[in-house]
Amino acid sequence: MVYKNIILSSLKQTFALIWKNKSLFLLLFILQIIFFIVFSIITLDYQTKILDNTKAIADYLSKQKLDEASVTQNIAQQQNILGDDPLSISRNFNEIVRNFRFYLVYIFILFIFFISMSWTMTTKLISRINFEKSIKHFFKILVVLFFYLGLIFSFFFYLLNISFMDIGVDAIKLFTRYIPFLIFSIVLTYFMFVSIPLLSNTEFKNIVQRTLSVGIKKAHFILAVYFINLFLFVISMILLFYFIEKNLLFLLLSLLLMISSFVFGRIFLANVVDKLGKV
Repeated sequence: MVYKNIILSSLKQTFALIWKNKSLFLLLFILQIIFFIVFSIITLDYQTKILDNTKAIADYLSKQKLDEASVTQNIAQQQNILGDDPLSISRNFNEIVRNFRFYLVYIFILFIFFISMSWTMTTKLISRINFEKSIKHFFKILVVLFFYLGLIFSFFFYLLNISFMDIGVDAIKLFTRYIPFLIFSIVLTYFMFVSIPLLSNTEFKNIVQRTLSVGIKKAHFILAVYFINLFLFVISMILLFYFIEKNLLFLLLSLLLMISSFVFGRIFLANVVDKLGKV
C-alpha cells in the first residue's frame, strides 16, 4: 500500500468496521463508560483523603505565628517556630504520600485490566479472531502492559520517595530533577500503543524489533493518528463545556461523543499500525 493513502484508507476502514460491527462497538463503548466510572470513583475517594490531609497541614500552619517578631521570640525562648506539634505536618504529609501510592496501585490494576480488555476486543473487531485466540491475545497484551506500565508506575513511585523537607528546601530543583522521568514515561506510552496493535500479526519474540521499526521509522504516521484523535477529543470537550449549562440533550450528546472518540481512536490507531506493520 502506498504510504500516503494509509491515513485516509484507515479512516474509511474504521468507519466501515464500526458500521459492520455495531454490537462489538457498543460493548467497547460500554466498557469505556465502566472504565471512566471506576476511575472516577477511585480518584474521588483518594482525592478526598489527600485533600483532608492537605487541609490539616494548611489549618495547622495558619494557626502558627510565622511573622519575623514571633519567630525571633520563639527562637529566643527555645521554642519550636512551628508550634506545639510540628510533627503533625510530616505525619499528614506522609499520609498524603501513602494515599497517593495506594491510588497508583489501584489505577495500575485498572489500566492493566481495561487496556487488555479493550485492545483484545478491538483486535477481534478488526481481525475477527475467535475466542481461543482472543484469550491468548489478551495475555500477550497483559505481558506487554506489565513491562511498559510497570516501568512508568515505578517511576512515579520513585518520585514519591521524598519528605516534606525535600519539597521545602528547593521545590524547583526537585521538579527539574524529575522532568527526564516524565519525558521517558511519555516515550514509553508512545511505544506501548505501537506494540499492542502489532501483537496481532507479530510473533512475541519479534515485538521489540517491530515496535522500534514502526515507532521510529514511521513515527510521522503514528503522530498524525495521535493528532487526529486528540483533535476529536478536544472538539468533544469544547462542546461538552459549551453545553454544560445550556442544553441537557446536547450536553449528553457531547458526552457520548467524547466517550466514542476514545473507542474510535483506538480502532483507528490499530488500523494504521496494522497497515504500517505490513509495508
